[in-house]
Order: sequence, then structure tokens, then C-alpha cells
Amino acid sequence: GGSCVNDGGGGSLRRMLFAAGIVCAFIGLNSALSLLNRWALGVVGGLHLPLLMTASHMIFGASFLAPLMLLHEGYAATLVAEARGRVKALCLIGSMNALQIALNNASLVSIELSLNQVVRATGPVVTSLLLVCLEGTVPSRAEALCLLLISGGAGTTIYSGFGGSTAKGVLLTATSTLAQCLQISVSGRIMRGHAKLDAFQMTALTGPVAFLALLPFALASELGVLSAALATQPATALGFLLGSCLLAVAYNVTLFQALATLSTVGTAILGNVKIVLLLFLSALFLGELRTWSTAQLVGFALTFVASACFSHLKLQK
Repeated sequence: GGSCVNDGGGGSLRRMLFAAGIVCAFIGLNSALSLLNRWALGVVGGLHLPLLMTASHMIFGASFLAPLMLLHEGYAATLVAEARGRVKALCLIGSMNALQIALNNASLVSIELSLNQVVRATGPVVTSLLLVCLEGTVPSRAEALCLLLISGGAGTTIYSGFGGSTAKGVLLTATSTLAQCLQISVSGRIMRGHAKLDAFQMTALTGPVAFLALLPFALASELGVLSAALATQPATALGFLLGSCLLAVAYNVTLFQALATLSTVGTAILGNVKIVLLLFLSALFLGELRTWSTAQLVGFALTFVASACFSHLKLQK
């Protein structure tokens, strides 16, 4: 009897440590990709290739993982069998991923980055509403309040002014956010269902769909930038693409694993926590924290307190 208790406690501890590792990996890899992209924008000529870069990430991830899975005995047959009945859902996930990236990139032409992030901070609320429609999963009043406070707290921390933003930019960002939330909602449902797909399978199966959906737009809008970069600084351009592809494989697998480990809404919340945490650490290390308003500091605290309360409520179920 005592050994069973110990085993249960050990299993619970391992699950907690694994979840903590997923959270750290999610934040670290996402931050690394963002920093790499910022570095690329600082390269002479500005290596701004969001669509081509994302299309490369998608096909590289599938190409990198597929041979490894095919070499594993019995894995390929299982992969095909499990994917066959989910073709529509997998195509939807890949398409929504491509759509949300393309719309978000287009929105930045007519919306300030801070306002863009404020709109995207509504992700946990939107995801929860989608789950009500897709699965009939209705949050309790306390959970709903936490989600509103998480989105409101993150938005308050991020917001720095309306600037030259337009209604078109806000609409594009809102549509992009909806597509992203639909993507993770359907992904989470597949990964938690009967005969579920794992994170590696999801990355390999949805990547080609997103690649095909993004490629025409990427070539039309960014081929000139890539050609110029390859002509003037080929080593830098190719190194950037390869480095970002390797990071993206790890990040995409981590994202899908987070959906399975933390829940769909939990992953959406993690995205808000990541943005707010990075803003705070950046301000802290650059000595800019004293310029933060009281509203920003309150929003920062509210995001973390509400996230902790939401996690506590989920653990009580």
C-alpha cells in the first residue's frame, strides 16, 4: 500500500516537472525565434521574410521529422492509420496556421505593434469561447473571470498608444487571432482524443499543408528581398534561414506538446504570460522599468496572479 502511494506521488511530481519543462521550453524557444527575427531585421538591407521564413519552417519540420518516424518500426503504419481519419482536421489546422501568420503580417502595415499584441492578448478568451462551441466545455464563473483578467492584464501591460493604427489593421489582427485560436483548439482536441496523435506527428502532418498555403503569397511578396539578400550576403541569409528552421522544429513540437500537457486554454494563457514576462525582463535589464506606468505594473501583476488562480481552479477539478 505504501509503495502505491509513493508511486502515485512520484508520478505526480514527474508530471509537474515535465509540465514545467514544457513551459520553460515554450518561452525559451519562442523568445529565441523572436530575437532571431529582430536580428534579421537589423541586417544590412533588412532581411524581412516572415512568410518565406514560416513556409520554410513548416516544410523543414516535416522533412526533418518524417524520415526519423519512418525509420521507427511500426511508427509509420500507426501514423498513416491515425492520420487517415483526420485529414480534414489536419488540413484545417495547417490552413489556419498559414492564414493567421499571413493576416498578422499584413496587419502590421496598418496597426501599431503594441495594439496588435493587445488584440492578440484576447486569445485565452477567444479560445475558451471556441471550446464552448466545439466541445461544449463551459468555464466556471471563476475561470471566466480569470481569463478576462489575464487578457485585460496583458493588454494593459503591452499597450503604448493607438498611433497610426486603422480599423483595417485591427480587423486583420482580430481575424488572425481567431484563426490562431481555432488552430490550437482543433489541435488540442485531436491530441486529447481517442488514438491521439503526438506532437511529432502533428508537426510532420500539418507542416506541408501550411507550406503549400503560404508559399504562393511568400514568393509573390518576398522573393525580391530573398534574392537581394542571397546576392549580397548569401552566408548570412542561408545561415539565418537554417538556424530559424532548426529552432522552429523544436518550437512547433513544443507547442503541440504544450497543447497535450497544459490544455488548449492553458497554452493560450502561456502565450500571454510569455509576452508580458519578456516585456518586464527587457525593461528591468535595460533600466526602463521606472518609465512604466502604474497601469502597466498592475497589468503585469494581474496577468500572473490570474494565471496562477486559473491553474489552481483547474487542478481542483
